[in-house]
Amino acid sequence: MNQNNPTSALSTRTILITRPHGREKHLRQLFEQAGAAVIHYPVFSIQPPLDLDIKQLMKLHDQLHSFTMAIFISPTAVEQSQIYFPVLPEHLTVVSIGSKTSQALQQHDIPVTIEATEHNTESLLKSTAFQMPQLQGQRILIFRGNGGRPLLGDTLIQRGAQVRYVEIYRREIPPLPPLTLEQIASLDAITISSNEGLDNLVTLMEDPSLLIDTPVVVPSSRARTLARQHGFKQIITAENATDEATVAALTQYFSASEQAQDSTREILPD
Repeated sequence: MNQNNPTSALSTRTILITRPHGREKHLRQLFEQAGAAVIHYPVFSIQPPLDLDIKQLMKLHDQLHSFTMAIFISPTAVEQSQIYFPVLPEHLTVVSIGSKTSQALQQHDIPVTIEATEHNTESLLKSTAFQMPQLQGQRILIFRGNGGRPLLGDTLIQRGAQVRYVEIYRREIPPLPPLTLEQIASLDAITISSNEGLDNLVTLMEDPSLLIDTPVVVPSSRARTLARQHGFKQIITAENATDEATVAALTQYFSASEQAQDSTREILPD
């Protein structure tokens, strides 16, 4: 057991991280600094789209100057866009969904004009800049993975914008063996970063019911609803999708659990 911080509520815990390879490092570091042990079980991998048309992307590259706004749905969308569009026109209004996406853009020296602070499409669509008068005539690129929700693009079109999706990656379930009974028994909590990740975790398990008693941390109310549909009994909703919020949510959960146990012990007779 990792004992980096024996005073932390996480110091005796084993946490399952489900992010793809390379995307789990910061979250793992935060948990290990808090004294937790980590099992990494990447429930999806990032791959190029099956129907990726390089010629169309090159053509779009030459047309970037004709667009007025670029929306990045996720950090992965930022990283994959750099392969094909390493330099964006300075006049583009750059929009990010969530602080992690903003951080990814800033790491590539791309200034962020607008950030959806609640890490979801709905909060972006509520902002003043995305109401009908401001969107009339805008030409907008949406960088995302295959199969994303249509809500953002459909709403922008309804409000007068022209929209083009740039689908530059896809997620697929890797050929992983199910978690062993020993691993499952050792788990104190599961962290989930997306609805698709939760679905994939359930798909990869030979018997998903073995996990439903383990506390699961989710990043949104939508993910909470999905976790409930999958039968999970202890669902913890983080304040947002950041690594720090995930760790804070679990720390608070286990601190409260320990305090409740201490209170129970205090009232038991000698």
